[in-house]
Amino acid sequence: MADRSGDHMAQSSASSAKIGVVGPYPPYRGGVAQFTDRFHRALEDAGQAVVGMSFHRQYPSLLFPGTSQEVEPSSGATQRSIPRIIDSIGPLSWRRAADRLIDEGITRAVFMHWMPFFAPAYASIAARLTRNGIPCSAVVHNAIPHEGQPFARPLTRRFMRHCDHIVALSDTVRRDLTSMGIGSQNDASMGAGGIDVRPHPTYDQFGDAVDKRQAREALDIPSDATVLLFFGLVRRYKGVDILLDALSRTTSDPYLVVAGEWYEDRKEAEAVIERAGMTDRVRLVDQYIADDDVANYFSAADVVVQPYRSATQSGVVQTAFHFARPVIVTGVGGLPEMVRHETDALVVAPEDPAALATAIDRLQDSDLLARLSHGAEEARNRFTWEHFTQPFLVGPSS
Repeated sequence: MADRSGDHMAQSSASSAKIGVVGPYPPYRGGVAQFTDRFHRALEDAGQAVVGMSFHRQYPSLLFPGTSQEVEPSSGATQRSIPRIIDSIGPLSWRRAADRLIDEGITRAVFMHWMPFFAPAYASIAARLTRNGIPCSAVVHNAIPHEGQPFARPLTRRFMRHCDHIVALSDTVRRDLTSMGIGSQNDASMGAGGIDVRPHPTYDQFGDAVDKRQAREALDIPSDATVLLFFGLVRRYKGVDILLDALSRTTSDPYLVVAGEWYEDRKEAEAVIERAGMTDRVRLVDQYIADDDVANYFSAADVVVQPYRSATQSGVVQTAFHFARPVIVTGVGGLPEMVRHETDALVVAPEDPAALATAIDRLQDSDLLARLSHGAEEARNRFTWEHFTQPFLVGPSS
């Protein structure tokens, strides 16, 4: 099939500009799908015409460690109707996806990049779009995967060379990209665009906070405890084992809820909990938390804890801030960039259970907890979707 440059030019001259957003959309699970959907809505809220493009198959089942790649739509929610064309391992689908976007008359494409596994598909789609005069941007959640993947760097570079504009969600991500030679002064493919660092905006799609006592009652959590929340998929790099070690060292007897599906063996954690005599103050909720339930978990917590061994940025921090909950994070990757130590967060050394235990015990100071909670409430407006989407907004095509 021939390139469609003539068709695209005729369409764009007769219509308003459109942005094509390429990435996973709900019902796919996880933070990237949630980000893609929220980004799409933010563009539309700003008056921008948007065309979405999602996956028909995201991961082959043999490569997916969880129970399901998709979730049931939230009750009462209207799910966006997005074409699901891209098969991550199906090259014919990559051409169909690009042609669909061209036929829709998009004038720029924005790709959600978080794993080099998808780079071949993205590179193929982006190459066909650029040949048809459609520039491409990338929003980079992670430049280097948390778990090692073969050929990660060359695959990422292959895709990024088709992008004239890259947005990194933290300065750590930017540094990871430049370490690959992407966006550096020697990278001629980037033109003048370079890498734009824009922090992950606050996640506000889970509704408003509910009364703390009501939330704890709904989740059967002790009403008078200091409640810590670990939220999200449980993987080794996220350090739940470090958190359990720290909890066993505390003197303040807090209550911990670990809410998220385990991608690790849970038996070792359960053994640690039993040996330390913590069975009455640790709740393991081994399941993907539906959107409808997110507000209860964050509203029930006093503090959200992220004891990560490595990180680039985090949607969990921005969800906590939406619910005016302060965080305890380790000083790794982009996490310290997202918070203000002693104002809306406590930042501790990574892989240091004693330091984490000390930070947890400090929460018994009601003045400190009140100050951090007030700072977290203010942080809701620090990273907005209006600011994040600004460089992507375009006017009518000439």
